[in-house]
Amino acid sequence: MEEFEVFTIAGTEEKGDKDGSGNEADFKYPQGIAIRVDGTIIIADRDNHKIRGIDPNGNVFTIAGTEERGDEDGPRNEATFYYPRGIAVQNDGTIIVSDNRKIRGIDLDGNVFTIAGTGKKGDKDGPGNEATFNYPYGIAVRNDGTIIVADSYNHKIRGIDLDGNVYTIAGTGEIGNKDGPGNEATFNMPFGIAIRNDGTIIVVDMCNNKIRGIDPDGNVFTIAGTVEKGDKDGLRNEATFNHLCGIAVRDDGTIIVVDPGNHKIRGIDLDGNVFTIAGTGKRGDKDGPGNEATFSFPEGIVISPDGTIIVTDTHNHKIRGIRTKKLVKSAIE
Repeated sequence: MEEFEVFTIAGTEEKGDKDGSGNEADFKYPQGIAIRVDGTIIIADRDNHKIRGIDPNGNVFTIAGTEERGDEDGPRNEATFYYPRGIAVQNDGTIIVSDNRKIRGIDLDGNVFTIAGTGKKGDKDGPGNEATFNYPYGIAVRNDGTIIVADSYNHKIRGIDLDGNVYTIAGTGEIGNKDGPGNEATFNMPFGIAIRNDGTIIVVDMCNNKIRGIDPDGNVFTIAGTVEKGDKDGLRNEATFNHLCGIAVRDDGTIIVVDPGNHKIRGIDLDGNVFTIAGTGKRGDKDGPGNEATFSFPEGIVISPDGTIIVTDTHNHKIRGIRTKKLVKSAIE
């Protein structure tokens, strides 16, 4: 079993909105997280209503947003957001944000624009400027540029094609826990989204306390979890979770998931075995070996190109990293 080391990348534990070096910068309930190919970390700083970045040197800066709540597109220093949550990055570096009831984009010049959603609550497929969502959270981008959205309060997984058209991938809109064809399957508050190299969509089905998959043919299946809340490692059909949030997939297919109800980061190997990567199960803010480190309701996760797991430790208002002991040794050498 791998051994892990937890460390702080940025944030002071104090709520705030301060740019600068990582050990001086402040966040306010950071949630979604993604990473650009140049190593820049992108963060949905939820309660500051901003999108922020951490450059490869550890400096925190504001990408877009004014701290005022709103729904204004335009230049980075004029655009406004309303509790932005999910973050993904397209191959060209465009940032994709789930913001209230819209999916929005930020281009490389910092201009903010709406991709899909009218801002009104609903469940309508079709052209982006007519489609409606109901509090979408997790988002991911396929290699072809298609955006995948966890439309949480509609209990659906939806897609946005390259022409901006919105369509339903899986879910009937009814709350449930049914596997099977996408148009028959049901979810209960899908939250995080990730995509495996084979095209399988991995879904955090939060209120079902499960990790579920959607294969390239649109069939929904359970990967791990039992519906019951708990904190049990082991076989996929026996392991338990507690209101999961963010999810990411390693290059080898291992799933890494944020388990905020248990204040842990956990993994699922290719055989479906669930294991704890970091966190003791108690709420706290301690760096160090994974089995001693503590978190406070972590929510977002991304994996950097070198394999470092990066987590938004939401209620500690920090961005934290998790490296294998092998990576730590390599960095020292």
